[in-house]
Amino acid sequence: MKLRNFLYLNTKIINDYLSAIDGGLYDEEALSIAKSTENELKASGSIKLVSGEGIHTGKVEEEVKRSVQISDAAKFDKVFRYLQAGDEDEQIKYYENLSDEIFDELRRDDFLEVLVTARFSKMKELTDTVKKLNELATVFQDITDQQLLDKEAKEAVAGFSALGQLQSGKSISCVFNFQDEKFPLVAYLDEDYFKCAQENFIGESYMVCKVLRKISKGQSLKLDEIFDDIKRIPMNRQQRRNLPKSMDNPEMLRDVIKGPALLVVPIAVYQ
Repeated sequence: MKLRNFLYLNTKIINDYLSAIDGGLYDEEALSIAKSTENELKASGSIKLVSGEGIHTGKVEEEVKRSVQISDAAKFDKVFRYLQAGDEDEQIKYYENLSDEIFDELRRDDFLEVLVTARFSKMKELTDTVKKLNELATVFQDITDQQLLDKEAKEAVAGFSALGQLQSGKSISCVFNFQDEKFPLVAYLDEDYFKCAQENFIGESYMVCKVLRKISKGQSLKLDEIFDDIKRIPMNRQQRRNLPKSMDNPEMLRDVIKGPALLVVPIAVYQ
């Protein structure tokens, strides 16, 4: 059994898969443990000219039943072993990098285990940095009674903080790169399924995922577009004319993943 330190684990997906595999879902199982104990039996007696005491040691076996909680790690391991044991076309595939030939062979719904390095979107990286800067400025002012940020800096911090609030509650865009930085994998993470502090998530790790779609060469995917919600609002021709000509993110927030790449459903990230 492979021992894993989970950084992210989508338990909803795992439970759904287990329900399909076992025909139902259970969180506990009965565990029977055989125990043996030794008892001493003493006997005394006397025969003419001879007396003494005898000791006999016997073993008594009993079965103890316990109700055991099935851990998320155990559930994942069962799903993973099921994927390993599938037909050749359905087995989970392991990659440390991709080639054009492998990329062409991949299909929607393929399961992959990959060794990759994660990074959050530029939007999240910047808003997280601004949040830490604001917290540092507050502590600095409390200690020294001096302001670390001038008026313009405070206005900039407030603006980026507002952007962070707009993204709050949404899935977290994340890019997973192989060592050669070719064929990046894009995933959207649910905050509820992190198993570590998000600042400790970044770095090299293994990811188990399911291919959602391929982004071919010449295509691209934009991450965390500020005006995405506005673009989805039904508008007439005049309303669209009144919109700014460019609805793309500012340069510092522009995060475009160019194909060939993969859009995947993240199931687990671990070390």
